[in-house]
Amino acid sequence: MKGKAMAVNEPGARRRVGSRIILFNELILVSVLVLICILISIGSPKFLSSTNVLNVLRDSSMDVIAAIGMTMLLITGEVDLSIGSLVAFVGVVTMDVTNKTHNVALGVAAGLGLGLLTGLVNGVVRTKLKVNSLIGTIAMMMVLRGGVYIYRVAAVQNYHSLDAFFQIGNGYVAFLFIVTRTTIGRRLYASGGNATAARISGIDVDRLKIGTFMTASLLAAVAGVILVSRMNSGQPNAGQGFEISVVAGVILGGTGLGGGEGTLIGTLIGVFILKVINNGIILLGWNQDLQIVIAGAVLIVAVYLDNKRKAARALIITT
Repeated sequence: MKGKAMAVNEPGARRRVGSRIILFNELILVSVLVLICILISIGSPKFLSSTNVLNVLRDSSMDVIAAIGMTMLLITGEVDLSIGSLVAFVGVVTMDVTNKTHNVALGVAAGLGLGLLTGLVNGVVRTKLKVNSLIGTIAMMMVLRGGVYIYRVAAVQNYHSLDAFFQIGNGYVAFLFIVTRTTIGRRLYASGGNATAARISGIDVDRLKIGTFMTASLLAAVAGVILVSRMNSGQPNAGQGFEISVVAGVILGGTGLGGGEGTLIGTLIGVFILKVINNGIILLGWNQDLQIVIAGAVLIVAVYLDNKRKAARALIITT
């Protein structure tokens, strides 16, 4: 038994155990997704139509993009709850600047710049002021939500074609490579798993976290640009509850709240599960407010499963 315990506690063995748990979790999620699809298709044959499948994929793009940044943040042990308000502010600024300059590129640049600035502030507040990211980003959420209403109370209508924005959102494969196969990705896991050890090994954890906050906010800003193109206007009240559905999908996909674990594949599956459920609610003619209820319920279940995964990993390593 001692020999086995020593073997399991070796770094390589721990990684193999972690990989198996992640793979098992993703297989379960895929099975759940398939089961949900089967059940919805029984109730509504339209579910499997090519038009509806494309609608689900299109509707998922915003969440997937924002979830990439949220996954990276949670891996480092941080979180950002300001992304919903940021989506609204970015949409209003993008449309307003586009209308005033008659230049779509400048409008998009302004929106993305706001995203980067927001991420920079969030990162500095967390690393330099030592404010917990949960509290700091809730404060930023309030600042952005109030700020967008100060900036423009009414919706900003679209006077220019923004259809090209639908093409933004096909870049998650690049982020999958970054998070899993690059030095930056390995540093994200290291800083989230044990920040002190990461610092000792020479990783500038504060700089890494600031960069991750900026990336997460930039991706949320991209989601905001996509949303404004779909709504054909910048809506100050947009994005309400967006952060909850994104966090729920990410945690359901296997990214731990404590940092140091998670995959973009799992996040992708988790987001799709929520989006498929939402689509099924519409097709089955149920009350659409159930979407909010289910997102909250899924968040509780996801945190519970996260605790179970941690307990299983600890049990395997210590036996």
